Amino acid sequence: MEVLARQAEELANRTGQPFHESYEAVLKTESGRQLVELVEGPHRHEKATYGQANLLFERVSEQAGRPVGPNERRS
Repeated sequence: MEVLARQAEELANRTGQPFHESYEAVLKTESGRQLVELVEGPHRHEKATYGQANLLFERVSEQAGRPVGPNERRS
């Protein structure tokens, strides 16, 4: 999932840990579990909008102390 991969990449950049370890850490967060549930859960055939996932990513970014807004470029 793109959102989880972005979160993991940000975490890996901040901590210096390998991407796969960062990805596992992101999956263990509440938001990570929610996104996985959306993809793998009983409603997986219903398309969740990108905006909903992005909103969740922004919320987690704010909680992590690195707010990312919808108009900011991520490098």
